[in-house]
Amino acid sequence: MNQKMTQLVKAFAHELGVDLVGFANIERFDEAPIKMSPKGIMPTAKTVIVCAVHHPDATIELEGGLKGDSQIFESYRVQYTMNAKLDHISFRIAHFLEQSGFNAVPIVSSNIWRYRNYKELDAVFSPDMSHIYASVCAGLCEMGWNGLALSPEYGPRNRFVSIITDAELEPTPLLPGGTLCDMCGECIRCCPTDAYRKEVNGVNYLNIKDRDGKVYTHKFANKNLWRCAWGEHFDLDLDDEIPDVVTEKEIVDRCIKKGKRGGEMGVCLKVCVPKNRRYKDEAYSPFYRRRRLIADPNLPVSREVYDRMSRFGLQYHADRISILSAAALKEKGCDLTEKLPEAKSLVVISAKAPAADKTTREDLKTKHRAPVDHTMKYGLRFACYDIGRTLEKMGYSVLPDMTSILPATQELIAWTDLGDDSVSAVGLITDAPLEERDWMLAQTVGEDSDHSLKEILWETVSAYGADLMGVAPAERIDNIVKQLRPLKDGEPLFDVKDKNGITMPFDPVITETARKLTVPSDYLKDAKNVLVIGLAYSGEAARRAGREPAEAVGPFIFSQSQAQNELSMIGVEAVKALRRAGYKAVLSRDLIGMGSPIASPRGEYSSPFDCAFEAVAAGLGDLTYSGTVNTEKYGVNQRFICVVTDAPLEADAVKPNVIQAKCESCKNCILSCPMKALEAKNAVTVEVEGNSFLYIPLDTATCQWASRYVLTGADGDDCLGNTLNLMPNGKVTVEQLDAGLRQRDPITKFRPGNAEKCVTECPLIFRK
Repeated sequence: MNQKMTQLVKAFAHELGVDLVGFANIERFDEAPIKMSPKGIMPTAKTVIVCAVHHPDATIELEGGLKGDSQIFESYRVQYTMNAKLDHISFRIAHFLEQSGFNAVPIVSSNIWRYRNYKELDAVFSPDMSHIYASVCAGLCEMGWNGLALSPEYGPRNRFVSIITDAELEPTPLLPGGTLCDMCGECIRCCPTDAYRKEVNGVNYLNIKDRDGKVYTHKFANKNLWRCAWGEHFDLDLDDEIPDVVTEKEIVDRCIKKGKRGGEMGVCLKVCVPKNRRYKDEAYSPFYRRRRLIADPNLPVSREVYDRMSRFGLQYHADRISILSAAALKEKGCDLTEKLPEAKSLVVISAKAPAADKTTREDLKTKHRAPVDHTMKYGLRFACYDIGRTLEKMGYSVLPDMTSILPATQELIAWTDLGDDSVSAVGLITDAPLEERDWMLAQTVGEDSDHSLKEILWETVSAYGADLMGVAPAERIDNIVKQLRPLKDGEPLFDVKDKNGITMPFDPVITETARKLTVPSDYLKDAKNVLVIGLAYSGEAARRAGREPAEAVGPFIFSQSQAQNELSMIGVEAVKALRRAGYKAVLSRDLIGMGSPIASPRGEYSSPFDCAFEAVAAGLGDLTYSGTVNTEKYGVNQRFICVVTDAPLEADAVKPNVIQAKCESCKNCILSCPMKALEAKNAVTVEVEGNSFLYIPLDTATCQWASRYVLTGADGDDCLGNTLNLMPNGKVTVEQLDAGLRQRDPITKFRPGNAEKCVTECPLIFRK
């Protein structure tokens, strides 16, 4: 066992903000179905790392069911923050392991799964692997009768994520099973869909064999997951009559007939507390509370709390933290105690969301706003959540993600000198008697040193996780675009909107447009340079995508989409650093407009081809036949984001074209594309600073038939169970696209997935 690496991973996980971390040797998964087993995903795996974060107790105890309605809540939306933070943790730990010389596959926290049986896998709603079961295998939890994983510390109030690795780490001792769930029956009594009485087909058993040969058995109800998902997943009204037999068809029919009401706080999560942790406090909640540390409200809050607030704010893009008293807010007509009994303070974490420049072309401002908005939304929520958990561990109660309170704070913490920027904010209510304070956070990295601006930018982006950075003069990119315009300008593209919601038949509205490439001066009139930032993602996830025995594409999809999210966080910090230095800066995931959005269960993300020419121009790598970038260290396993700026920065030299000789003898990308969208016959040579690169044009509309609109599963979605297999007749038209989309499965249309074969079949994913 690598005990040192075990401790390093633990320390890094806690630095990222986990509440619990455990390790399972791979043999503990011997009884898992191979199609949803870590051994099936990564046959060389030796360890599964499982991380948990904790639901704030007040969120669970006060919301979603206090008055018998589990579909009314506010702070419980923190679960989305928790999922996003777990994704961040999974990606970063896998990256840490790969940088340490091991292979690792990060698994998404939620929302990538097979809804139905797949080949020999007899299961519905099956993820790539179950984090719930993995938490038991990693010694963090036992199974409750309700099918939730119960930890000794938090009961079921955890959310989990897993990372598979070939590092042999020291396993965490297993919990015995049967010590946390005492069959109190609260989940059975309170379930609004009656999922523990109706359609229960006996008992499920989770058997884990440890290295000493001892078998640990955990049992739980074998419930109908379609019934369980009625409100929690499909947002149907729990006050409506629910059929005695709930099937996929019943859910689709009800969605069409009555529409949706909204999500549900799982009542099984709300009412379940292990026996030694639960107690009743009828004045607070009619349900069990979790026994935990309670702070003395008459003592001042430790100064450590304010230091941690600053730390979390700086870590997650905040510019300002403001603490308001409940009394001050009550004068404004906002009574915090209506939300949280004994509430004393509101913490508001806020930031300037940097606007695009006034000279930015109007239609390009959204390309800047998209990564900025994503970063502000989740960064501030991460900070809010971590501040809340700090207070809770010190014995206070908290309600994070409280947006309804923010209007009452606008006069009390008004912003000045905003210019065109906007303010993003998130609020946390607590019973901690915090001092009223209001302070700005100085986001600086090396800016008081004698380092050059370029060195400061590298220190900034690398501190936030970047692996690569290069600078291309704006004129260099102008010249590339000039050569590409005859080939790509005017290319037909399609934008699709669905008039119906999820789990309803596709009703498309299709708009045909024409591609028009852009240059840096379209973003910033006086652009001088483009900063290109790169981030590596899991090479093992790419290597294993769609391959036997698990045929899992989820880890690859997740690695791609999360790399984009991480790059957005990094890019925003680069923009802020340039603005602090007195320069203008505009962010883009697809600067020159060669992009081809990819569909995923996490929403659309930019394709592996986006920012490729920009990265070549910045000297980060050379161009492959597929249109991706090959770098010396990571092969094709990285993604990029661009910052256009008027700052004078030293340009990087263009890398010579060395990889295309290998591409010529391979051509896997061209041959493996199910859509035959790479048009080798139309290849052109693009000159970049004396270096010649062969560019093979992509027929974007044909590519997107599979990658964006998923009308065939042949590019990876078949591994998620998609049986639709349509092909266009010649060039894609509005009529063909409309007819195809109307055949999309109403259940799976919201969570399509692809593992683009032009990437996953490329030998360069095997480079270390």
